[in-house]
Amino acid sequence: MTEERTVYRLNQYLARCGIASRRGAEDLIAEGVVSINGGKADHPGFKVVAGEDRVTVRGTAVHPPGTQTLILYKPKGVVCTRKDPEGRRTVFDLLPSRMGKRGIQTIGRLDYNSSGILILTNDGDLHRFLEHPSSEIPRVYEIKAKGKLDDGKIKKLLSGIALEDGIGQADKVEKGRYSSDITRFTLTLHEGRNREVRRLCEAVGLTVLDLKRTRYGPIELAGLPSGKWRDLLQAEAKALKKLMKKKGS
Repeated sequence: MTEERTVYRLNQYLARCGIASRRGAEDLIAEGVVSINGGKADHPGFKVVAGEDRVTVRGTAVHPPGTQTLILYKPKGVVCTRKDPEGRRTVFDLLPSRMGKRGIQTIGRLDYNSSGILILTNDGDLHRFLEHPSSEIPRVYEIKAKGKLDDGKIKKLLSGIALEDGIGQADKVEKGRYSSDITRFTLTLHEGRNREVRRLCEAVGLTVLDLKRTRYGPIELAGLPSGKWRDLLQAEAKALKKLMKKKGS
């Protein structure tokens, strides 16, 4: 998780440098005011190696900030985009304004009505590793649902269910309390497709009433108040490096 040899698309690199959003960076590139190693860059897909290539905007060299990784407890009623066309509050509204200029992005998303742990980083290597399906990073969710979670439904969740974008499959399901047709349970997945947990539950006849992600890989939510954030702990950074090494990243 170092800045050396990290490769970015040019528009992503400019966003990381705090020059503009990715879309704004594309406009600058189209204007012809961005250069790489002295030559004009005319495409947002140009590859930039951080620490090696020299990127300038209107003749001034730009550099990304040091890497930073944050852990945020996303509350319900907040979206994970940087700007929402509907004017809803975003996770970036929960961070100091200076963070937006550091190129920090969310790793995956939680939908509007879900809460829990969200990792944000400007470390390109870490971002790619934690989001890529081949990394198979486990995510743990605490669920409150209408309906009874019986052994038959658990078996279906563990064996795999056909969804519109492929087979969805839980790695682990742990039953909790059942009362007044409400079941509380924990489900673990190693991928993060859009609303996958909700769709799996719906497929077995459960209606999700509350969904909270409590763990992402080795990082746990415990102790962090809703709507608050903290820096990645040293022990957590070591755990992530160990995991990346094990997976061969």
